[in-house]
Amino acid sequence: MDSIKVSDFNLEKTLECGQFFRYEKREDYYLISHRDRLFKVKQGKNRLLFSGASQEFIADFFRLEDDYKAIMDSISLDEFIREAIADNYGMRLIRQDPWECLISYICSANNNIPRIRKNLAMIAERFGSPILHDEHQGFSFPAPGSISDHDALRACKVGFRSRFIHEANSNIDEEMLISLRDKSYEEAKTELIKINGVGEKIADCISLFSLDKLDAFPVDVWIRRVMTEQYFSGNKTGDKDIRAFADSYFGRFRGYANQYLFIHRRMQK
Repeated sequence: MDSIKVSDFNLEKTLECGQFFRYEKREDYYLISHRDRLFKVKQGKNRLLFSGASQEFIADFFRLEDDYKAIMDSISLDEFIREAIADNYGMRLIRQDPWECLISYICSANNNIPRIRKNLAMIAERFGSPILHDEHQGFSFPAPGSISDHDALRACKVGFRSRFIHEANSNIDEEMLISLRDKSYEEAKTELIKINGVGEKIADCISLFSLDKLDAFPVDVWIRRVMTEQYFSGNKTGDKDIRAFADSYFGRFRGYANQYLFIHRRMQK
């Protein structure tokens, strides 16, 4: 396996924190599927060992260029989030492919992580192409235009989301999605919300996890719960006010704060 030096990085925390879905834990390594790649990754202290992908891809995918310590310093503003960071130290955001991320988070609506993973695996198996790496077989994620059989899509057990996925498959310009990386967070979110099946939370997830918008702050049930408990004295608070508070309190790296708050509160149940 090839390797790359890493610091302030935890592979397990990064992959298993709920931001990304197409991976399998195998013995001492992870088998990851993403678009047309199937690759293996494992961590050995300060080195990341991998095969099936280039060093450039691995560094980009795991955002190894992020100034992790500076980001953590900027969001370590109170005891609760400092505890969240300490318990999950080294967790980084993943730079996902925008098209796969869009479909992943359309699947996430009123869903849970195990079912999202099953939905995406079935979509890839039915509409993607087989990929081999060493002794492993996986499936590519289908490109826009490839998810055209609505009956087969329904068989992937995506429920009411099938209509939105099928419509996105017909209407989405992949180059337009990628171009949103060059727009501001507000501009990108405005464009995403125009897609049927994409509301504010899903638009924020896509912005944060695939479009480099580290100022996006998705609000789901866990974030709503932790923000209300920790920053609004337990008082019921609207999502707009939660996002506004996160903007002023955590600043331009509030997307990282969001993921640490999410996983910490979710693990507390």
